[in-house]
Amino acid sequence: MAKDSVPPISLPGEINIATRALHTELNRLITTRLPLGLPPFAADPTLYTTGLLHFAHIYLTFESLWADLLPATLPGPAASPPTSPLLSFLLVNPYSEPELFTSPPSPHIVAFLHTLRPKGLIRSGRLKRDLEFLTGLHPTDFEVLLAQYPGDKVAEFCTHIRRRVGNKPHVLVAYAWCYYMAVFSGGRYLRAELLKAGNAFWNTGTEDEVPKEDKETLRLEDKGLSFWSFPGQHDGLDIKEAFKARLEAAETLLTPDERVDIIEEAKTIFKLSASLVEELDQKLGTDLEKLKLFNAAQRHQVEKISDQSVTVTPNMAKTVGTWLHRPEVTGTVVALGCLACVALLRFGY
Repeated sequence: MAKDSVPPISLPGEINIATRALHTELNRLITTRLPLGLPPFAADPTLYTTGLLHFAHIYLTFESLWADLLPATLPGPAASPPTSPLLSFLLVNPYSEPELFTSPPSPHIVAFLHTLRPKGLIRSGRLKRDLEFLTGLHPTDFEVLLAQYPGDKVAEFCTHIRRRVGNKPHVLVAYAWCYYMAVFSGGRYLRAELLKAGNAFWNTGTEDEVPKEDKETLRLEDKGLSFWSFPGQHDGLDIKEAFKARLEAAETLLTPDERVDIIEEAKTIFKLSASLVEELDQKLGTDLEKLKLFNAAQRHQVEKISDQSVTVTPNMAKTVGTWLHRPEVTGTVVALGCLACVALLRFGY
């Protein structure tokens, strides 16, 4: 049922206000760990790949559920096929979670979701391409890897997504806003920082799997780091504006209860994203006490460099200070979850 009037605060604005504290905490978790996954502290992209795989399951789950909702008979852009056959239900036991298969969505929500995402926005295909390159696995072995959860918290998050979307598919709007706008807001900056690691870093471990001619002709933006890139001449700016314009329809389309559902789901997204960072810490034994000492030393170095008016190089403490203060990155913490793997060094340097 359509709403009678547009509320004084936009839906994205309400989400941002409601999630501010959670946003800040997740930002702290990630920004303190980010530098450790790149040179000079990491010799290869193993940590990045580990974290990317953890968060990739979240994208693969909500995007495939979204695709499952969209019948090809609706007008408008054609529905994108799932990136893997029945991926949204690949790890689901229908006997233990029967409600996932019995909650038909309302037609007006399906119609809205059908047109919300512009072409080029979906990330699952790029995530799979990046991970296949970074892991160096044969396509068959890679599908086997994706057919299992890398951690209990990942499984819990994906189960939560399926249950929530199964009962209230309009909460997909929360995932769209949190995850897509995050990549838009700071993706270009993030990509630039990652690219500074160089081809040798990102090609480590793929010497036997990737043909020499591919290494010479493919850009990192098209293989290991394609998640952070968008098709077209505008590097995603046109896609971002189209997405925001289409999202405006939600202001008059959603009922008050549906609106509350979306805002509450956004809060949950931040909480569960933080739980993935914590699981990564536990999985690879991050020494949190040493992490505190490391970041304290980095902050001291930032202050010292600032006092001396010295230009900071990419491999110096600039990374921490910059990430903590850049406003465009403050809006990207959910997507930055894909870099949470940087927390996982065992501090053997």
